[in-house]
Amino acid sequence: MPRYSAFMYSAALSVAVVAAPPAFADVTPQQVWDDIEAYMTSFGYEVAGTETLSGSTLSVKDMVLTMDIPDGEGVLSFSAADVVLEDAGNGSVRVSFPADMPITLNMTEVPDGEPFDLTIDYTQDGLEMIVSGTPGDLTYDYTANSLGMRLTELVVDGEVLGRDVARADISLTDISGNAQVTVADIRTISQVLKAASVDYDIAFNDPEAEGSALFAGSMAGLLFEGSTSIPLDMNPEDMPAMLAAGFAVDGTFGHSGGSGSFAVTEDGEVTTGRTSSGSGTLQVTMNADALAYSGRTTDVEMSMTGGELPFPVETAMSETAINLTLPTSKGDEPSDVAFGVNLAGFTMSDMLWNIFDPGKALPRDPATLAFDLTGKVKMLVELMDAEQMAMMDRENTLPAEPQSLTLSGLLVEAIGARLTGEGSFTFDNTDLETFDGMPRPTGTLNLTLDGANAVLDRLIAAGLMKQQDAMGARMMLSMFAVAGSGEDQLKSTLEINESGQILANGQRIR
Repeated sequence: MPRYSAFMYSAALSVAVVAAPPAFADVTPQQVWDDIEAYMTSFGYEVAGTETLSGSTLSVKDMVLTMDIPDGEGVLSFSAADVVLEDAGNGSVRVSFPADMPITLNMTEVPDGEPFDLTIDYTQDGLEMIVSGTPGDLTYDYTANSLGMRLTELVVDGEVLGRDVARADISLTDISGNAQVTVADIRTISQVLKAASVDYDIAFNDPEAEGSALFAGSMAGLLFEGSTSIPLDMNPEDMPAMLAAGFAVDGTFGHSGGSGSFAVTEDGEVTTGRTSSGSGTLQVTMNADALAYSGRTTDVEMSMTGGELPFPVETAMSETAINLTLPTSKGDEPSDVAFGVNLAGFTMSDMLWNIFDPGKALPRDPATLAFDLTGKVKMLVELMDAEQMAMMDRENTLPAEPQSLTLSGLLVEAIGARLTGEGSFTFDNTDLETFDGMPRPTGTLNLTLDGANAVLDRLIAAGLMKQQDAMGARMMLSMFAVAGSGEDQLKSTLEINESGQILANGQRIR
């Protein structure tokens, strides 16, 4: 990850992650601090502070972690007035932090923007941390009443902006966790973090543009479990090399439910809304093979009113889920790719339905869209190399050659109709002529559509379609589909053969 991303990860999630994730010793506070310093330096930070050893207690006053933003665009720093490491007995070390620790970001060069300086106060109440174990295998146990971040100063192009123009407050409560750090050829951090809740309040106001935005809300039952592998010697600005050396992240974040509200003002018109959800999870994995995300949230509800909306909007979904997998490294062998979506149980208020279907001709059952795509590609560049990816974009060239693609679990369900399907294709990257620059696919797609004719009849009844239009739609369906075994069921087999011909149910259409 870029150095500033790693820094913000360390500074923002918890004080424990700022100071704890490195490999520490088990005997003296000095050894603990030495390893903290070595860990932060490995990420490219400059560590400063005045060390004072008194008996078995080490005090590091005016501690500052500083790093330059890449390309000379600015400087990021984290400060703590006094970090105290003391022998807690029984082979453990107690680490104490001040209640207030400022984070400053000074951006002197901002592409397409103005230079700015900001200060965020990183606060803690009741943070207790105990480090135990043996050198190369340390465990950090910590608890805190609260951890918070508060935007205290923002200066844009020399102008000081008060909290009436910009504010941001984030607070976690009732925190507990532990991190186990082992060091051999590579540093490995395995950690668990729990918090009873997180609250946020973020607002921006632009008097000149007569615009503003407010976002506030909370989540309960937070849980993070994950592991990170960090090479002992690495260049934080060379992600491909870091991944090749063993850098890896695997973490899962979850919560038991949340709610929020927002208000956006534009050109004097105010749009307000509320959101809520049940439990949710987000998993992130990155290593030399792949970058993968997967997220799932249940019982999502949203309501909006005002602005250009002529009426209140209310929608809900029983589940939303998405997954994405991309290969990270260039290679001669095909790598896995995946993309999946599940938007299940979508409903909307009768007020919305009544706009186009006041007679209730259409079923108002929950709608669903779901599919899973998996396949193989051959990466032509390093995914995490920004320069290589930018070059591919300039040349309008894909960063990978598709090898195969499989569709499974296709489900589209709405207004009384149901579409399902599955299929698989392979690609010939030596033939870019048959399909106008796209590698020639070969394979089959099987589709089943239930309730199509009934939907057309209902659209006519609702006044949304004319008889002649419905007739044209039925004729189009008959060109691509044949009657299935069920009532009002159509089936279609679409095939692309090795000659580049496209066939529908055995009939050539291209």
